Amino acid sequence: MVEPGVFVDREAELGRLRELWESGEPGLVVVYGRRRVGKTRLVLEWLRGKPYAYYQAGLWGHRQNLEGLARSIEEQLGIEGLAGIRFEDLRGLLRLVSQMLGGKRAAIVIDEFTYWVRVAEPVVADLQWFVDQVLPGTRIILVIAGSLVGLMERGVIGGGAPLYARARLRIRLGELEPWRIQAFLPRYTPVELVEAYSLVGGIPHYLRLLDDSLEPLEAYLRLFGPHGLLWDEPLFLLREEFRDPHPYMALLRAVARGATRISEAASKAGMPVSHASRYMRILQDLGLIRRDKPLFGGRGLYSVADPLIRSWFAVVEPLTARLAMGVIPEEARSRVATVYSKAWEELAARHASEILARELGLSPTLEGRLLRKGVEVDYVVIDEESEEILAVEAVWATLKGVEADREARRTQAKLQAALPARYQGYRVMVAVYARGLQGRPSEAYVVTPEDMPWGSGPGI
Repeated sequence: MVEPGVFVDREAELGRLRELWESGEPGLVVVYGRRRVGKTRLVLEWLRGKPYAYYQAGLWGHRQNLEGLARSIEEQLGIEGLAGIRFEDLRGLLRLVSQMLGGKRAAIVIDEFTYWVRVAEPVVADLQWFVDQVLPGTRIILVIAGSLVGLMERGVIGGGAPLYARARLRIRLGELEPWRIQAFLPRYTPVELVEAYSLVGGIPHYLRLLDDSLEPLEAYLRLFGPHGLLWDEPLFLLREEFRDPHPYMALLRAVARGATRISEAASKAGMPVSHASRYMRILQDLGLIRRDKPLFGGRGLYSVADPLIRSWFAVVEPLTARLAMGVIPEEARSRVATVYSKAWEELAARHASEILARELGLSPTLEGRLLRKGVEVDYVVIDEESEEILAVEAVWATLKGVEADREARRTQAKLQAALPARYQGYRVMVAVYARGLQGRPSEAYVVTPEDMPWGSGPGI
């Protein structure tokens, strides 16, 4: 497992933050994203060795948050007497701090700002006033970070919200690229890295919790056993975001269990389609559900986008009672197979789009899943300039060489049956993504987990 103090990746985000600091100019920085994704770690890594004050807001009330922020600024920036002053609002506190800093370069970080907003909505208007009226005349960088993505976009920085278009930098932090997770799990083989990513995705906190001395499924299920550190994590994530999480949980369960259309999900969740449509849009905005539109038209298909929630519904929720007794049922292995297969399809599509297509000299102009005339191809990359196509079929199994050849021929036949007429003369290349390969295929191009660029990208 990666050491707790080691910082992994995020070079693009760090670069933007460092550039702002080095400019010497003031500004508002907004960093937000789901819980556990590494927002606080990113900000503190950026500010290492710089003068800053950090405060984590809470749900304990407006005055307590004002007092906590004042105390943190006094202690960390050396502004004596600040904690003894009774402030009525955030604008008064920040205005006095800016005066007392006297033109010095410093950062003030209010983490989990959305908690503060939840208990005192006017705090956003106070912050807007400071950003508009005072901040431009200082050398302060004001950072707000938040885990309640919906509230941040709806009530803080989104269109019509008080801080809309006022941030010098706005970073919505997503999960790490899959190729980076090896830094957390150095003892895992490439196949085990695929399995680990299938179960928890690229969320740094979850990756740190996995014990890579155990095989991925066992390490994952131990987090959901008695006293497990992620026992109610999916429920907690939804309770944090929504005052009433039940309709969202019902829709997530329906999609996780195979509902790909809104009408189907609404039926399984027991709610009107009109309500389901609104909830599904919110889940999409939060990155919990995705809607993939197949190439060449057709209605979009819904799926659970968050790997942990997807694996939880497939493996943990049905086995909750036995896991609570400290038992890891053998049934978990059959249930997890679909999780591995789905994630492998997604990894194959990503690798083909970002890496393999480039290696083959393609400049994609169209790409996506092909679902047409009753035929499905996992992923297709089309270069209309060179008139070339890369077709991808992902199989989470170990194939013999002859089986890989057969899979490649079958994929090419499916592709030709489903392609519109204008693409029929294009040169076709087929890549079969397999868990493993035994023997040498005579014609198929095969990609396995060992061929993927684990550990590549920006340094650690």
